[in-house]
Amino acid sequence: MNVELAYQTYRKLLFSIAYRLLGTVTEAEDVVQDVFVSLHAADPDSIDNMKAFLGRSVTNRCLNILQSASRRKETYPGPWLPEPLYGDSGSGSEPGGRIELEEDIGYAYLVMLERLSPLERVVFVLREAYGYEYEEIGDMIDKSPDNCRKILSRSRRKMSDAGYTEALPDERKQAIVLQFVAALRQGNIPEAINLLADQVVIVTDGGGKVKSALRPIAGIGRVGAFIRGIAAKETFSHGVAPVSVNGETAMALTRIHLPQAVWCFELDQASGKIVKIYAVNNPDKLIRKYKNV
Repeated sequence: MNVELAYQTYRKLLFSIAYRLLGTVTEAEDVVQDVFVSLHAADPDSIDNMKAFLGRSVTNRCLNILQSASRRKETYPGPWLPEPLYGDSGSGSEPGGRIELEEDIGYAYLVMLERLSPLERVVFVLREAYGYEYEEIGDMIDKSPDNCRKILSRSRRKMSDAGYTEALPDERKQAIVLQFVAALRQGNIPEAINLLADQVVIVTDGGGKVKSALRPIAGIGRVGAFIRGIAAKETFSHGVAPVSVNGETAMALTRIHLPQAVWCFELDQASGKIVKIYAVNNPDKLIRKYKNV
């Protein structure tokens, strides 16, 4: 198989793996690009299983990045949140192009993956999302199949403790988020706050580049005060719109057509109210949506 055919055949899969592992669009793109550049230097005709070869190459690069990133995140100013992956939305136009995937990758899922160590994340993603055999995973990370089974068991336990479940498309969630966006757009802050669960938490990621809370804000009282404070600065009046992020309805805040933040949401299944808000304020994680306008 020549390089061009391999690129057309496996690009989406490889980006999907890299994005799941890294949580950043730019780094995932760079990893996939580097793998295909290195493939030119190899002899593609001598590779018996191109899919396995490329998957192993992407995984190894991602593991190296994860191990380095885990140290960087220890000194990151405040919470680190994944980079949103934008898509088409039936409720709003998208000024930037979508990176096509064969499936959607939920934002809350990416947040929960941050609880895993680099090795745990690799084993969990390759086994749970892509069905790789333990022998294949072991070959990629230089571990025995039995060791991979133990790592997966530990990863599943951590994800379960974090409340992870297989999320399915939820029309109720979309409706609640659209109501929340509409209330903020209309300046009806009490209505927006009424859509929040009592135990709501907002996590903000400014990356040290814009003012953001350095710790999660928890509880309806504190989160309500936070939203009222933003509203008092007329932040919502500049531009609030629903957008598609990681296959789900989210909210974008803009000013003079430039991104200020993207908010992603989780719903409490019992009450049907918003229980988690992930506010990405770091401009480095927002600008790619607008760069091709």
